[in-house]
Amino acid sequence: MRHLFAKITERLLVSYLPVYAWYSATALVLTAAWWQRWGPLALCILPAAFLMGELLLRALLYLAYGSHYRFAIFTYFLQDDDRYGTGLAKGARSREIPFLLFDTFIFPPDAGRLLELQKNKELRNDYTVNSLGFRGKEFDPQRKGAKMRIFCVGGSTTACDSNDDSEAWPAQLERVLRAQGYDIEVINAGVPGWYSYKDYVRFREEISAYQADVVLIHEGWNEEFEYSSLSLGARWSPRRLRNLQEERMLYCAPSRFLSSPRFLSKLLAVQALRKKFVFNPTMNFQNPGRWHMLRRREYIAAWVENLIMTARLAQQKNILLYSIDYPSLVSLQDTDKDRAVYVAHSRLTPLFAHYQAIAKARVSRALALCAGMIPLLTVQDVPQAGTDRMELFHDEMHLAPQGNAWLGQTIAEKLLKDSAFLARYKAPGGSNVSLDPALLAHIRAEAGRNPYSLEQFIGGIIDTLRGPQVKNDAEIPADRYTTF
Repeated sequence: MRHLFAKITERLLVSYLPVYAWYSATALVLTAAWWQRWGPLALCILPAAFLMGELLLRALLYLAYGSHYRFAIFTYFLQDDDRYGTGLAKGARSREIPFLLFDTFIFPPDAGRLLELQKNKELRNDYTVNSLGFRGKEFDPQRKGAKMRIFCVGGSTTACDSNDDSEAWPAQLERVLRAQGYDIEVINAGVPGWYSYKDYVRFREEISAYQADVVLIHEGWNEEFEYSSLSLGARWSPRRLRNLQEERMLYCAPSRFLSSPRFLSKLLAVQALRKKFVFNPTMNFQNPGRWHMLRRREYIAAWVENLIMTARLAQQKNILLYSIDYPSLVSLQDTDKDRAVYVAHSRLTPLFAHYQAIAKARVSRALALCAGMIPLLTVQDVPQAGTDRMELFHDEMHLAPQGNAWLGQTIAEKLLKDSAFLARYKAPGGSNVSLDPALLAHIRAEAGRNPYSLEQFIGGIIDTLRGPQVKNDAEIPADRYTTF
């Protein structure tokens, strides 16, 4: 019976906006019809209808999912955090949670929403969060468990969606370094959805006080998405923290009224409204305005400022700092044949693939610009192409276990060729960053500028999208941008 209720509820959640609209319209009609008889008392129908709708929704959720029904709407592993806006649930262990979970990043790719509890538990990846909120094993913040301690910061490409703890590239990096005879522990500080300002705040609040020798920065993707998803930059401002609902459900600026989870019916209605009338029209890759985001400098300039603040802190704390220019499935150097393979065997569309390749080129350009300030480890030269390359990726940006093994191996090789890293392993020392004023002035002046060839390429795509277009919802990948 519960399985049947779950199926009904899943359909309700997907089509919540029309259901809520009809319910609200009925309450309004009744209010208007009874106004003549009851006068102002008829207005009581509206709050009564709202509360009744809330109770009915919660009752159906309870029947479908049990007492932990809120996790059918909200993620379990990613929660609100007072310091960072969002963070991983401390002490969570995927294999030990006895109720249904729907956090897509703890399941294999394309697993979908599994409604049968036993299968839901069996298919979960081994996803563990320690008592401090870092993915993976416990560590003592005040006492290193090895001669050298490395922290890896970033978003989901560092936390490693749809990988077991041991398959994530930070864990693979530790294994490679230890196999080479180096007594090193590597800590995974990645959190899905995080961008550079959150990484900086955690570096300032925690990592810099946790006996860090080295910090590896693996970020860039989420800078553009955070900017674009806020009404194509209109609602964006730098160095701002938002809660889970604001970031992953509503894609809105901080608003405690809109994002409060107190009333689920209100939150789901707001989400459905914003998705249909704000998010989908603006973020669709057939919208020329979306492509203008690849010409904007603001979010890259803000990212660079966060990197400068991170470098200053690393210098003060005598921590080695490296940024990583990591791979993506597509690039501007793809052959037509390889690009066709990637589009045919992934969620990419031709427009999405172009957008991803251009966005990656901008990330790489920004990292190269900052290489004089923060040493750069370039690890995007994946040896495979075409179908062989597909095996390394879960999607257009997240690596599969084989890809993470390659990434961990490649980063280890580059670190072991770096003189500052080797010197730090032998004895404590200073930082490796450069904060020369002339260098910083150059970085700030150039941050976010596109070369002429890239501007022309973007302009050509925009020209083809002007005029009447047949809008295609497939140009907005559902599992990337929405909750359900």
